[in-house]
Amino acid sequence: MKKDPGVTSRAGMTLSEKPPRVNEPPDRERRRSERLPLILSCPYELTRVSGTDTVELSEGLTLSLNISAGGMLLLMPQSPGERKVFEVHAPSLAKLEKTTRLVEVRWTRDFSFGVGTKVYLVGVESLFEPPGSR
Repeated sequence: MKKDPGVTSRAGMTLSEKPPRVNEPPDRERRRSERLPLILSCPYELTRVSGTDTVELSEGLTLSLNISAGGMLLLMPQSPGERKVFEVHAPSLAKLEKTTRLVEVRWTRDFSFGVGTKVYLVGVESLFEPPGSR
C-alpha cells in the first residue's frame, strides 16, 4: 500500500485503501459545504432483505465525527454496505435537538485494532431531513 504522507500509523492498527471516489475526477474536493466537528453518539437503524419476504432490522449506536448540511462522517461498528440507505438520529445544524436523517453511504474505510477488532469510517450523504431542520 502506498503511504499517504498525511497519515501516521500506530502499532496494531492498519488503514485500508482509500475509497474510490464516485463519479468524480481525481483531486476534486468532495465536500459541498463546510463540515463542523460534532462528536456525538447517534442511534441508527439498518434494514436488510433476507429471502423474498423477510426484512431484518438491526439497531445500534454510531459516533458522529463531523456534520455538514449535506452529510456526516460516522464511526460505526459494522459496515452498512455501499450505497446503503439507512436512518440516523442526529442533531441538525439549525437545532441541537435530534432529528431522523435518511442517509446514503458514499464510502467506507475500515480500521483494524489488534486481532479481529474492526471499526468503520462511513461517509454518508443526507437524502432527507424533516423540513426546518437545516
